[in-house]
Amino acid sequence: MEQDIWYLILNPQAGGGKAAKLEKKIYRQMHAAGIGFEAFKTNYAGEAKTAAVQAIEAGYIKIVVAGGDGTLNEVINGVLSQNVKPSEEILIGQIPIGTGNDWCKTWGIPKGIKESIALLRNPKSTLQDVAKITFQNAGVEDSKWFLNIAGCGFDAEVTLAANQKKAKGQSGFFTYIFQLIKTLKQYKEPRMKYEIDSKEFEYDIFAILAGVCKYAGNSMLLVPDADPRDGYFHLTIAKKIKRTKVIRNLHRLFNGSFVNVEEVSVCQCKRLLIKTSGLQIQADGESIGETPAMFEIFEKKLHVVIHADHVFKKSN
Repeated sequence: MEQDIWYLILNPQAGGGKAAKLEKKIYRQMHAAGIGFEAFKTNYAGEAKTAAVQAIEAGYIKIVVAGGDGTLNEVINGVLSQNVKPSEEILIGQIPIGTGNDWCKTWGIPKGIKESIALLRNPKSTLQDVAKITFQNAGVEDSKWFLNIAGCGFDAEVTLAANQKKAKGQSGFFTYIFQLIKTLKQYKEPRMKYEIDSKEFEYDIFAILAGVCKYAGNSMLLVPDADPRDGYFHLTIAKKIKRTKVIRNLHRLFNGSFVNVEEVSVCQCKRLLIKTSGLQIQADGESIGETPAMFEIFEKKLHVVIHADHVFKKSN
């Protein structure tokens, strides 16, 4: 097969089923842009990972994901689990048609189908960091890669609630916000034991977020200074906080200024270990399992398409 052909993995359930309606439009735009491709449509959760592995085994070195953050996560887990080619040699692009499409925001990838497909012609690309979590899944140790943001605590509980609604066909920004507020009313901060680069801490924790990139939860700037090429996690740690204060500062989640709230701190690290058992974990917007969990970062392991005019800047 020709190595300039893209292997397109489309998840028809992405965006609450919106992707299924856009399938033919995506193919038309790919043809109109003069981009050669072979398409694969997933039928069930997790199949995008298998499809990515099989594509690489068949000789493809360019994979484009038509879906959201969850589908992209499955694909990069396939890319990083196979042994045929180094992950750095597989170019990954995305046509963002999911619910949140948060990873794309860090790299300036446009939402429009035509515009995101245009990036696949003579693509500008970069190598970004990726992270691995080792966690508990139904009492058995498991592991998973992520390329955006993972967390434990409140955000993971909101993710679990939102994903349960998504499974029932309810998704989108307002569904997420509703679940956030509903979870906030019943959430109680756990006493959390954790290590940051082997330094031990123990506090009542509202949430810990480990960011490779910046955005999560439908455009919330949750790890505002995360740099996906610096080789570090950027952590956002929120200790116990009054609910009224959380509500007063919700709008600040969208510009990153919430990190200036007294109960919130930020730092960088290579390794995060959460020792407390039984706490939910989310990675790239998907509920994956429970603590105890180890978060580790690996430098420049993913080769990704980015916007040609995008300039990566730190938050002020």
